[in-house]
Amino acid sequence: MIRLVKASTVLLACASFLSLGAWLSVGGLSVAAAQPAPSAAPTQPAPTAAADAGVVRSEADIARRAGVYVRVGDVSITVGMIEDRIAAMQPFLRQRYRDPVQLRQFADDMVRFELMAQEAARRHYDQNPTVVRTLKQNAAQLLIRREFDDRITPETVSEADVRTYYDAHADEFSRPEMRRASHILVHTREEAAQLLAELRAGDARTFREAARRRSLDDQTKLRGGDLRFFTHEGRATGSRDNPVAEALVNAAFALQNLGDLSEPIPLEGNFSIVKLTGKRPAETRTLEQAGRGIRLRLWREQRQAAIDHFVDGLRQRQHPVVNEELVTPIHLDPAEPRPGFGGHDIAAGEGPSAPGMTETPDAPVVPDMAPTPTPDAPVAPTMAP
Repeated sequence: MIRLVKASTVLLACASFLSLGAWLSVGGLSVAAAQPAPSAAPTQPAPTAAADAGVVRSEADIARRAGVYVRVGDVSITVGMIEDRIAAMQPFLRQRYRDPVQLRQFADDMVRFELMAQEAARRHYDQNPTVVRTLKQNAAQLLIRREFDDRITPETVSEADVRTYYDAHADEFSRPEMRRASHILVHTREEAAQLLAELRAGDARTFREAARRRSLDDQTKLRGGDLRFFTHEGRATGSRDNPVAEALVNAAFALQNLGDLSEPIPLEGNFSIVKLTGKRPAETRTLEQAGRGIRLRLWREQRQAAIDHFVDGLRQRQHPVVNEELVTPIHLDPAEPRPGFGGHDIAAGEGPSAPGMTETPDAPVVPDMAPTPTPDAPVAPTMAP
């Protein structure tokens, strides 16, 4: 039978607003005082990451937190466990539990969850393959967080490593001068001269509409003749596409002001009119400007290298037996391609993925206590120097 805390203790704690046990009392909940451990100690749910790691507690506070709020079968939920659940939340979420009604509901939700979890185990749902796989997934993710993410961070990357990378990859942080232009390709010089007069008399829409109607360049006409940005070599930075024709490049770099039009330019037996639509000066990012991105990249590389080295050690120790010849008989149902972000085919395994999650297969992550809101985990941004 759960014993009530002494009224004087409850009143003192309520006055200070520091004790969760007191809040439970104010909300009408009965919180047990510290009890001697019975001969067969009840099982407790696995604790969450210590929200108060490093906090030195008095014996009285330890005893208060050990008070058992409820026992469900052989599982005990203590005052300290409830406090830690709430302490792990973001500050704005924690505020709601200053309301005794909300606090009581939160504690009751923990009880409801434990009842459901125990009943699920009684009915052997804990042996369901999906549940087992999800448990393994969560365990593997926790292993990675504790063994690698807590040890390898962006801050552990040295300044010397950042500078070494910057010096060795200077081309990644320099961008040459670039121009953006559009063009319309027609058959003859006379046709080009007539078109040039029409374009000079029109507005910005005149050029785009004329390109769509009259240009012989099938690759650019549907986008209004746009050649996009290109360098003196006729290529976009890092692009492997066919370069822009040299005659068009020279014409674009010869124009001075946005909107300027070139005279008709001979191009492979036809004639083109070029319009300047954009200018980018040459740019070089300093170490200070590029440092944060380099640090994030090196952090991800070091983290992944550490995980790979760890897994290699596990392979040597466990000696997994792989029957490579059995890969061929595996049959997969054909999947309908679905357009993903940026035009990638998700069904084909393309598209964006969470950085740093290559070490474990995807699976839904089930929180270990359903009613507990948890803070969002930081996601390492992708570096784009």
